[in-house]
Amino acid sequence: MLILKAPAKLNLYLHITGKRSDGYHLLDTVFQLIDLHDTIKVAARKDGRLVLHTPIAGLANTEHLAMKAATLLKTHSKTTLGADIWVEKRIPSGAGLGGGSSDAATTLIGLNHLWQSELMSSQLQALGLELGADVPFFCSILGTAQAQGIGEALTALPPQGRHYIIVFPDCHVPTPAVFKHPNLVWNAERVVNTHFSSAFAAGLQNDLQAPAQLIAPPILKALRWLEHAPQCEGVRMSGSGSAVFAQFANESLASLALEALETKRPAGTDKWRVWQVKGLEKHPVMEALSSLN
Repeated sequence: MLILKAPAKLNLYLHITGKRSDGYHLLDTVFQLIDLHDTIKVAARKDGRLVLHTPIAGLANTEHLAMKAATLLKTHSKTTLGADIWVEKRIPSGAGLGGGSSDAATTLIGLNHLWQSELMSSQLQALGLELGADVPFFCSILGTAQAQGIGEALTALPPQGRHYIIVFPDCHVPTPAVFKHPNLVWNAERVVNTHFSSAFAAGLQNDLQAPAQLIAPPILKALRWLEHAPQCEGVRMSGSGSAVFAQFANESLASLALEALETKRPAGTDKWRVWQVKGLEKHPVMEALSSLN
């Protein structure tokens, strides 16, 4: 059995640069892996069956992203093997943190190893794009990357070395509703990665934040709470929401800020989930698989 961490991500900024004829929006974003993670367990089966041992209530197993990933790889590799799959969730669904995409990518990487399919990272990324725009990044095993196109064109960036406080304000925002909102700006200019130095540089933002906080007001409430954090480099929503985060230069500043914030916790936020996390330099699956070789 392989036991692998499937890390969450933050969008340090997210610009919509256009729209394709097929309806997909073109993105310019920076992904940052963080040490909040789900856990994927996979074991090979000789009978060829794919068995998910951790179903989600109300979701058919065939629609689970980890199962979709396993089915896709099995078809592509033409293996006769199957797999037992367990997904232990910590990353909330519908938070804009990429939990489902990370689960899918980690399942692809793990089964590629177990089944000895020998697909290269670029091949896994191409398969991952069939599952979602964020999946190629998680398949790339980069810690920090600029993504363009619909998410598939990746450029490695140096580690940012930042720490974060993340708030999930116990609400969900339908992604299609955000992209269809009249307040969405989707013609932002592309950011040249050689000039990228800080997610909170002038002119960088998350274009999805304005419509999302109109659809789900708790997002704005969480952002305003985080703005009170001392020594904060900036606050922003991740993805299409609803999780928001504050960025700090180091762990000590993030810890002190979280202590200060908790003394000013808004009323009616008992169900909010809050994490202090760090940015990762590389995907944790690299260390896990290298230890097996």
